[in-house]
Amino acid sequence: MRAVVVVLGLFALSVRGDEDEANRFRARLVGGEETPSIFTPGSGQFSARVVDGDTRIEFTVSWANITAPPLVAHVHIGQRGVAGAVSYFLCGGGGKPACPASASATVSGSVVAADIVGPAAQGIEPGDLAAVLTMMRRGLTYANVHTPLHPGGEIRGQLKTRDHHDDDD
Repeated sequence: MRAVVVVLGLFALSVRGDEDEANRFRARLVGGEETPSIFTPGSGQFSARVVDGDTRIEFTVSWANITAPPLVAHVHIGQRGVAGAVSYFLCGGGGKPACPASASATVSGSVVAADIVGPAAQGIEPGDLAAVLTMMRRGLTYANVHTPLHPGGEIRGQLKTRDHHDDDD
């Protein structure tokens, strides 16, 4: 009987660990991930975790050595190599504070359903956080930092769950 309890306890911890990994995301932001690719000394990092029963995303995005202070940073719906529309802002729009006026900085914050702007043209209505989380978990979102010299985006990175490993990052 005791062995059964131990096995069930280990199974519960394993399932919880898998669920936790599905709620943590990361991305390395570089110019080569932009479409088309950008040659820039800039780079960055994005990390996020989904909390409060899938009702909030806590995030941190940082950038260094980009060509100028960013105009905006946000998350798009789109697979690798494809430009998609904006889903939610990290700074510089969508009700979020302005991006720091620095070529190297870090921004942290949170996103809730009211922060989701769509994109309706890609099947996601404003406020539909559940749809955005589904796309994030499928690897179909990317973080992007836009600058005056590169208004279409200077650095970009595909969001992946924390346990996902690719050779290219």
